[in-house]
Amino acid sequence: MRRHYILYIGALALLTMGCTRAYDDAPREDYDRLFPFKGPERPRISYEDQDVRLGDPDAPVSDFVYPGVNIDRDVRTYRVTLTCSFGEVDILGAAVADTDLQSRYVVRYIDANRRLQTLTSNRRDSTAQTFLKNGQAHTVTFEARSGHPMYLCVNGVGPRGSSVKATISAVSEDGFTVVKPLTAHEFQNEEGIDKIKHPYCAYIILP
Repeated sequence: MRRHYILYIGALALLTMGCTRAYDDAPREDYDRLFPFKGPERPRISYEDQDVRLGDPDAPVSDFVYPGVNIDRDVRTYRVTLTCSFGEVDILGAAVADTDLQSRYVVRYIDANRRLQTLTSNRRDSTAQTFLKNGQAHTVTFEARSGHPMYLCVNGVGPRGSSVKATISAVSEDGFTVVKPLTAHEFQNEEGIDKIKHPYCAYIILP
């Protein structure tokens, strides 16, 4: 019985050595060749999330730098619509005549030619391309492609009881991509002529 036990232990040891040898003799894989290091992966930039980026509403027009980007894949064409207006009334609630306006509200957007356009209630603003009429909505539409910044800036001062509002939105020509609109609606409720409390400046890169 003891002899059989010794033979069993010996056979088991040989078998173990054989398995170990077979494992040790296996060719080693060249992992550097199979999985070469290509450097850190560059993050993929996507504008599909329609992130809202903030700008400076108090920046002068002379500081403007076009914030758009170049997109060369899956390029879409959008119809962009801007609607804006301001209101100024007297103590009786009647609309103030153009000759008596005190409001100096400004709405800005970036047109299809990458130019910063200014719409204002201030007839003396030399940077303006369009003068708004008291209490009347003004609408601008144009086409833009992926990478264009859908930009809206609203700022200015006015007498108590005056207001300014603007909305810009975009829809792709196939109707499948709707960009979330940017909107500002501000009232001036302080005594005298004062600046709106929350000037607005933001843009979304069209995906």
